[in-house]
Amino acid sequence: MFGRVKVSERIWQTDSNSYVRLLGKTIRVGPRGRSQRLNRVLTDFGCEHSFAQAAARVNEHYGIVMGVSAVRTATLQAARKAKERMDADYAKAFRAIPAKGAAYVVAQADGSMLCTVPEGLARDGKRPREWKEVRLAAAQALGKSQTFYAATFGGVELVGQQWGHCAKRAGWGLNTQIHALGDGAEWIRLQTREVFGPEATFLCDYYHVSEYLAKAAELCRPEAPSYWRKTQQKRLKRGAVQKVLEALAEHLEPEGTPEEEAPVNNAHRYLKNRLDCIDYPGAIAQGLPIGSGMIESGHRHVLQARMKKAGAAWLQTTAEIMANLRVLRANNQWPSLWN
Repeated sequence: MFGRVKVSERIWQTDSNSYVRLLGKTIRVGPRGRSQRLNRVLTDFGCEHSFAQAAARVNEHYGIVMGVSAVRTATLQAARKAKERMDADYAKAFRAIPAKGAAYVVAQADGSMLCTVPEGLARDGKRPREWKEVRLAAAQALGKSQTFYAATFGGVELVGQQWGHCAKRAGWGLNTQIHALGDGAEWIRLQTREVFGPEATFLCDYYHVSEYLAKAAELCRPEAPSYWRKTQQKRLKRGAVQKVLEALAEHLEPEGTPEEEAPVNNAHRYLKNRLDCIDYPGAIAQGLPIGSGMIESGHRHVLQARMKKAGAAWLQTTAEIMANLRVLRANNQWPSLWN
């Protein structure tokens, strides 16, 4: 049963015309009547649902009627604090790692597109939309369930710095072998070497390579494309990359064919340019993953579940702090935001 309590409060005014309100500070209730506990509830729902849905959920579960703007304000205030906290952590040196850590740390990174709108335009007016890439980094000690994430709209150097912190939280030590995976994008390969050093290994995502092979199969073996693709996949897993290249070379499109019409050329070029990144037998022998399922899962449950809802569009600054709030939650650091 919820009721209302009416309290008379004495307010002091300083020489600089600011106000001192000791009562609210003591009982941890703001001037609009929202306690820290209520702010946490609003943020909890606002972090997972649209602000309108979050207000409805608060009413459903707690019997408290809150406006959408109140949920938005509380959630975004917490999101700003989350970003400040994460930025403070990222400012520390991530290469100061302990002598002993996990035997293997799996590190993955990838980009995802979010819908954004320009700053400074009225919410009820027509606002042009633009898709911008937010990059997600992740690291997990092999055999552990906890994954550590970082997200930013910033450049690849910032992503690399955050990636290093993710690996450190996951257990990166001087004895650790870093096993990095990605879709073969050059920035991911370069940041693997820049952040983790020459001892780290980089592997192209097996399923991303398989997508190239699946498109090429329609021309290489039109009567049985699935059988042809599976044959090449088996060859990759046992290290027979040259046989895959030879099978593709027999069906290369004529020189000058537009890229969108040359799936065989694309697959052949992709593999040939990444021969040092497709050691699937070596990874399988050590019990290491060959697919980037960890980062794909992270995209879905860390970012897209809240930030890619139907019709959703974000200011980039708002998307940045919300991404950090979601990351902090996924990293099991949520209580630290409120304690």
